[in-house]
Amino acid sequence: MKCQTPTKKERKEEWNTHNPTNSSSYLDWYFCDRKSEDYPLRDVSGQGKMEPHYEDGTFNACTSCNQRYLKKALENGERYIFFFTKYVGRDKDLREKFDKKYCITGYYEISAWAEVRWKVHNESYNNTGKAVKCEDPHFYSMEDSYPLEKIDTKYKSLPNPRHARKHLSVEDTEKILKHFSDKKNRILDYRRETKNLYL
Repeated sequence: MKCQTPTKKERKEEWNTHNPTNSSSYLDWYFCDRKSEDYPLRDVSGQGKMEPHYEDGTFNACTSCNQRYLKKALENGERYIFFFTKYVGRDKDLREKFDKKYCITGYYEISAWAEVRWKVHNESYNNTGKAVKCEDPHFYSMEDSYPLEKIDTKYKSLPNPRHARKHLSVEDTEKILKHFSDKKNRILDYRRETKNLYL
């Protein structure tokens, strides 16, 4: 789905190079689409969710999402954003295997940030905040995902993913990256399947 941001003539933001001061990371939740099959796509068919916008490797460029934590991640000089969800798609085997588990399914290495404006109630671009982008988004199959409980067993009993710890240490970040280092990046499949859900 096309990102609903202002046209080039309307947009005033300029992308600024992000220079991380450390290799820690920020953890962000997204809703999984119930029509997803092999991949835990964001909820485009149900709620029309735009973030994370892995089509062009941006986050918060389309709509405002968890601005408080994103701003803190930038202020802290963090390098990565990890995205996690709970699989609720059509594949019965995947639902049973990952039942009630919150898993990291992808990540961005932040390359740039910008001040952006979003349209509010389809009227005017009067809501402002920060957005980031990534040159090489990575997203994976559920089979290759990383359960949050491997970071901290407390994640296993969370009633709501929004209660999760939002900022991860360098050590935790390295563990997650190591897990994904030999896994196949499925970003092209995510983009293709997300587009199909809009057709």
